[in-house]
Amino acid sequence: MGYASFLYRQVFIRPPPLPQDLSLHGRTILITGSNSGIGLEAARQCVNLNATTLILAVRDASKGEDAKTDILQSNSSSITNVEVWPLDLESFESVLALGNRATSLPRLDIAMLNAGAFKFGWTTSPSTGFESSLQINHLSTALLSLLLLPVLRKTSLDLGCPTRLTFTSSEVHMWTPFKEQETNNILARLNDKKYFGNTMDRYSVTKLLNVFWALELASRVSGEEVVINLINPGSVDTGLHRDGSKIIQGFDRFIGRTREEGGLLLMDAAVVKGADTHGKYLSEAKLVEVSTFVRGEDGRKIQIRLWDETVAVLRNFVPEASLGELLKI
Repeated sequence: MGYASFLYRQVFIRPPPLPQDLSLHGRTILITGSNSGIGLEAARQCVNLNATTLILAVRDASKGEDAKTDILQSNSSSITNVEVWPLDLESFESVLALGNRATSLPRLDIAMLNAGAFKFGWTTSPSTGFESSLQINHLSTALLSLLLLPVLRKTSLDLGCPTRLTFTSSEVHMWTPFKEQETNNILARLNDKKYFGNTMDRYSVTKLLNVFWALELASRVSGEEVVINLINPGSVDTGLHRDGSKIIQGFDRFIGRTREEGGLLLMDAAVVKGADTHGKYLSEAKLVEVSTFVRGEDGRKIQIRLWDETVAVLRNFVPEASLGELLKI
């Protein structure tokens, strides 16, 4: 997928509507980053489709409550129980707290790991010391995926059908030279300020790590239990680049898809698509290939190496007994 193809799809291809007979009654759904952007619109669709429980996992609880009010006001006849759960992806402690809380759920049918960040400069997460986009887009998202698997698998066993875990990915994973692959430790190099350069490339790299992690996780989990897939929503005018230049913000405004369109694509991957998407990547509501590099022999080696490096980092922040149990997949 080149840049010309990207622009063509942005301008001319619209997401399909959700099936008219689709109902989420009885289901419990968790969405991260659901107080704004495509997460908010996906949450709104879940309420419109009568999900029984919807969990908005957000960093700012007050903004989460505002989102809850907005969603319910747009569907005053809703029967959905909407809950706001705090989740700060810059803190492993916060991720662990949400994961622990999720174990008390009687069921979890669908989890959409949608939260992400685009940083226009070097910043670090206060409680971990890791570069913020690396922390949010990869490390914490990886940990959260492990923490949610037990309840997703239990629900699958109870219901006799697979549950869903969808990662919001990005086409930009194809646009990085990924020079960090040449180092002895990829994550250590990404966390070294003196090697922090182009901010667009840093975002692209973290979304590439996101792809590697999801694919490796899918290779270790049966699609008959949990369908794990990735979705590329394209460029969406969500405010992700609100700290960027007027040029970037203008690009989002005129070329970006609407938040409603992005939400439809997320819902399509997480709710509509079937088990054949396990370990797969979707764009424009279709199965497409990840980058040639990811699919190649070198990519496979990096995928395993990155898994091991990520687990090694998590061992420093997660009790060994808990992490050991989570890794029995």
